[in-house]
Amino acid sequence: MNSNKISADEGKHMERDQETRRRILAVAERLFLAKGFKGVSMKDIADEVDVTTAALYYHFPEGKQELFLSMIQQAIEDWGEQAFHEVNQAKGLRQQLLVLTQHTLSRHLNNFFALSRDVEEFCRDNSRKRELMISHRKGQLQRVTALFQQAIDGGEVTQEIPANLLALMYEGMAMGVQFGRHFFAADIEQRDTQELATMVVESFLDGIANQTKR
Repeated sequence: MNSNKISADEGKHMERDQETRRRILAVAERLFLAKGFKGVSMKDIADEVDVTTAALYYHFPEGKQELFLSMIQQAIEDWGEQAFHEVNQAKGLRQQLLVLTQHTLSRHLNNFFALSRDVEEFCRDNSRKRELMISHRKGQLQRVTALFQQAIDGGEVTQEIPANLLALMYEGMAMGVQFGRHFFAADIEQRDTQELATMVVESFLDGIANQTKR
């Protein structure tokens, strides 16, 4: 058989495998979010995707735990790609941070905490769990650091504070507001996401000191 024909066939097979894997992860995300780790079986996912259970194990040989952790990793990566695609279309640090903060404040923490609990309770692969969380945090921080470094290089913000430290301070502020909305919603005046994002970015970049008192 012609080697070019074999190569083309292998390429098509790989594309089909990748598409099937994407469909599996999409269905798994929907079912796990709705029912939790314990409430979903591999057969439930296989039936929804319309593949055999054996096909599911072909893609995830270690079973439901591997599928669950892969689903979370994919969901995190998808969120990051979507957020930073829009961030990179914005002009200037202020607008970029506004877009990123709106994305951050729009995340559904109820789902995040539910999935986190399931990871801790049902997934025994501690090294994989640590790797998943660390890689997510490092990837996110690197992207935010790059925004600040670009702003430093362009003279938008001070050079006295390193870009990675600026990124940590910004993320702490944005996530602090998001966690507060989740845990202390009754104690926080209700504001829409855009208004809160604007407050976070303006407070971070411009400060909160009363200029008239200086």
